[in-house]
Amino acid sequence: MTIVKVLFVVFCFVSFFFGYLSYKDMFGSFGAEAWVFIPDCPLYVALLLLVVLFDIKNDGFRFLVGAGLIKYGIWTLMIFALYPEYYFSSPYAAQTTILVLGHALMVLSSLILVPKKVDARLVLLVVCWFLLNDFMDYWAGTAPLFPDGHMDFVVPATIALSALSVFALYELRHLRDLGIMEWLRMQLGVSK
Repeated sequence: MTIVKVLFVVFCFVSFFFGYLSYKDMFGSFGAEAWVFIPDCPLYVALLLLVVLFDIKNDGFRFLVGAGLIKYGIWTLMIFALYPEYYFSSPYAAQTTILVLGHALMVLSSLILVPKKVDARLVLLVVCWFLLNDFMDYWAGTAPLFPDGHMDFVVPATIALSALSVFALYELRHLRDLGIMEWLRMQLGVSK
C-alpha cells in the first residue's frame, strides 16, 4: 500500500467518522428503511473508501458514487456560502474551513471514479436516485440541520444539483485521463 493510499484511506475514514457523528442523532427519528437518506456526505465518502479499498470496478456503482461526491460536496459548500454568519462565526470558523477543504476534495475525488463509458439509462437512474433523496430530505425530513432561511433557494438549488452533478460528471469524464488522475488512480490502486 502506497503512502498516498494510506493517507487517502485515513482521511476518508476520519471524514466518514466525523461526518457520521454529525448525523447520528437523526437516526433515532426515522425507521431503518430511511437511514440511507440521512448521512449524505459521509455515505458517499464511505462508498468512495470501499471503491479504493476493494478496487470496485462496477461502472454504475462508481458513477453513482462520483456523482454523489459532486452533489453533496457542492451542496455543503453552498450551505456554508449561504449562511456565513453562522458557519464562519467564532465557534465554528476553524471547523468550517477544514470542512470546506474536505468537501472540495470530495468533488475532485469524483474524477478518479468516473468510467470512460456511461450508459444514458445509468445517467437517468442516478438522477432519479438523487431526486428521491431530495424528496426524502425536504418532504420526509431527512435533511441535515442548518440555519433557517433561504429555503426558497436551497430546495430548488438542491433539485437542480441532482441533475447538474450527474450531467457534470458525465460531461467531464474525459478529465479522468489527465496525468494527475492516472497517477492518483495508480497510487490508490484503483482500476481505470
